[in-house]
Amino acid sequence: MKRNTWQFAMTLIFAYLILMVAIFFAYVRITNNYILKQAEQELVTNIEDTASLFALQVSYDYYRFEDLIESSSNPIIDINPATFDVLYESLIDIGIIDGRDVTIDETTYTFDDSYFNEDFNQAYAMYDFNDAFNTNDFGGTYIIFKVDEYIAFFDASRYINTYFSSNDLISDYYIISSDNLVFYTSDNENTTLYFNDYFRDAGYSQNYIDRFSAEIISRNAGILDTTAFSGDDYLVYAPIYIQQSTDSALSFAVIYETQAIRLSLGYLTGILWALFFVIILIYTFSTIMIYKILSRRIEDIQTARLTLYYTKPYIIRIKKDGFILSYNKSFNAFLGDQDIYNNVSDFRLKENEIYNNLIEHIERQKSFTALFNIDDEIKYIRFIPTKTRGGYILIGDDVTGTEGKFDAYKTLALMNSTTNLPNKNSLMQVLEELFKDPEQISEKNALVAFDIVSFNKINLLLGKKNGDRFLRLISEFALETLEGYSSMLFNLEADRYIVLFTGLDDYKWVVNWIDKISQKFDQPVTLERNLLNVDAKFGVFYIETDKYEILNAQTSLDNTMLSLEHAKQQTMKNSFVYDVSLSITASRTKRMELDLANAIVKNEFKMLFQPQYHNGQGRITGFEALIRWTNPRYMSESPLKFIRMAEQNSMIIDIGRIALHETFLVAKELEPFDVEVSINISPVQMLQAGFVNEIIAVFEQYELKKGSISLEITETFLIDSFELVITKLKLLQKYGFNIHLDDFGTGYSSLQYLKELPINAIKIDKAFVDNVENDNHARAIVQMISNLAKNVNLEVIAEGVETNKQNLIVYKNGCDIIQGYLVSKPVTKFEAINLIQVYNVNKTKTLDVSKIKKEGRRK
Repeated sequence: MKRNTWQFAMTLIFAYLILMVAIFFAYVRITNNYILKQAEQELVTNIEDTASLFALQVSYDYYRFEDLIESSSNPIIDINPATFDVLYESLIDIGIIDGRDVTIDETTYTFDDSYFNEDFNQAYAMYDFNDAFNTNDFGGTYIIFKVDEYIAFFDASRYINTYFSSNDLISDYYIISSDNLVFYTSDNENTTLYFNDYFRDAGYSQNYIDRFSAEIISRNAGILDTTAFSGDDYLVYAPIYIQQSTDSALSFAVIYETQAIRLSLGYLTGILWALFFVIILIYTFSTIMIYKILSRRIEDIQTARLTLYYTKPYIIRIKKDGFILSYNKSFNAFLGDQDIYNNVSDFRLKENEIYNNLIEHIERQKSFTALFNIDDEIKYIRFIPTKTRGGYILIGDDVTGTEGKFDAYKTLALMNSTTNLPNKNSLMQVLEELFKDPEQISEKNALVAFDIVSFNKINLLLGKKNGDRFLRLISEFALETLEGYSSMLFNLEADRYIVLFTGLDDYKWVVNWIDKISQKFDQPVTLERNLLNVDAKFGVFYIETDKYEILNAQTSLDNTMLSLEHAKQQTMKNSFVYDVSLSITASRTKRMELDLANAIVKNEFKMLFQPQYHNGQGRITGFEALIRWTNPRYMSESPLKFIRMAEQNSMIIDIGRIALHETFLVAKELEPFDVEVSINISPVQMLQAGFVNEIIAVFEQYELKKGSISLEITETFLIDSFELVITKLKLLQKYGFNIHLDDFGTGYSSLQYLKELPINAIKIDKAFVDNVENDNHARAIVQMISNLAKNVNLEVIAEGVETNKQNLIVYKNGCDIIQGYLVSKPVTKFEAINLIQVYNVNKTKTLDVSKIKKEGRRK
């Protein structure tokens, strides 16, 4: 057997011997402590149980005697040993009390003064009859029952012995009082009057005696190891709770021989020895099995050591200073003719793993990756240092494949997968490097962001695949126009691009480029036989560090995007150059966002209601609920501004909940007038998970009738989530909500999807109504929309009707319902009820379309 196997075997044998010695001493300790403690506790429990049984038996026998007294007309004659016994023992006799005298069998006895006070005048007592009456007629101790003027007495020895006679381990037993007076003892020859005298005669200290007396008075149970009686004994004591006794501290005191107790626990000793041998057997078997297993493992390790030398992984042994001592065969074969290294410091490391001191890095046992040129191919080997005596072992693994994947992931992180252009991460890296170079940042540099405004519509109409092809075409156009410029093109996301111009002679070159690419975009792009107009907006930021207190990569990007957003809001120009006022505007926008969030908490909103008038019926048939922000700072601004802001940061969900509750509450109040109330639903609300359940819950909360609420949606719903929106609208329509399509005719998809949309009405945008008086095309559009709606059984509502002439024209062209200032501006709930009274109930105000009715309407 090999040397290390023998060492292992001897270690197991030594451990085996130590365990056996430990188990032996543990056994002795358990015997002297645990077993005896368990035995002592069991003795105390037994005596407590005996005391309880004794007390119960006394009470039981007493009540029987009491019942006999109460049921007998002449107890002296009726109660005798033949008619009454206790615990299988006959009654000794019965007597009658008269003051201090007791008459038994026509003999009168007089109580001793001390007995009269302490023992005679109670329901239960135990005493020596001769001592109580100073007579020799009765010998021994008796148990006395007293009921009214009658007493019965029994032999105490025979009564008490019943509980202890079957236990051979008991030497003697006593009943003692709270003042340690011995009422009863099983040792008939013992004349000790006070129990404490046993301790005193045996030489115990007064302090010990006082502690025992306190235990008795406190009614405690316990056990003492004492020599105060017949030798080495256990004294076990427990209180006796006899209901009829005036002495509240009676106790049993029972003497056990210690040696007898120890002998009685022999079965536990046998169990422990058996357990000891079971443990020895288990340990022996386990040791043999562990030995066999580990000896095999040792052989495996020895085999592995040889295997490691000849096969992977690569292993290099070095000194503490990095000097290479040896390679294993595998690494030798890997290097071949390229073994040009004397020290690990000669290794070429990855660019991102170049350390100031490679040896210190190895001392901290940190891994590193080295590059080796093997047959004109770069190989990546990752080494893990392990400290050994006198140096280190470097364990290496070929990670060339992993590093290749890492490079691919790096490309993915820095490039846009659709256009294969650098993305936002690349832009930020380039900008940060630019700001680190004082010479380059001092030159004229600029950022230009541009966005294809109509891309979402193109993506929806032609599909994502063609949308990606469109983006690649835009990228090609941009790269073509950038030829000759010192620039880089980045594709941040989808249709949003940024161009970084560096080292410009003049900023006018940026303007020239925007004009150049705008001319390119003026020509329609052909895609899938479709001619697509490219509507692009440009935001420009000149990177001039001397004009700004704080300017870095992130603020430059932020300022560029601000200018792009401003350009997208313009209608006359397609580009905007950043100025400081934009930051001020951005700050004001930020302040508005904070105020809007606070407004949600404080509920700074109110609902106004604009009536919808039905020309054919001559009455108001509905109201559109419009939310307003009551903050004085923003009262003059269009509600669309804070609504769009709320949609951008999802605050519209909380604002929408406020609007829902307020609108549904008013709709409930307007139900008696047979009008419906419509409310605008934001795309953010509609696309929120659980929106359908939430709005139905609010509808049920206010117990509204079906058909009393209309939900207004715009065509922007259909851009990205057409199928999801259709599903939700169908559920809501089925539940009893009417669906109105708002701003009809201004989008790109209304006519295409009109048949598929679950809607009840369409609303003609105000832009068409504004021009119906003077523009034939506008009138034709109104007529076309009205006819189209009627053909598919939809109602038509014209928005923004402000003059009688506009009303007559839209009515003549087929639109029955109008909404606008001609009927009323948006009003409060109370004003809305007043309008119903004026238009519907009292008919004091109407819109006259009788001329059109006579002339006839266009079909």
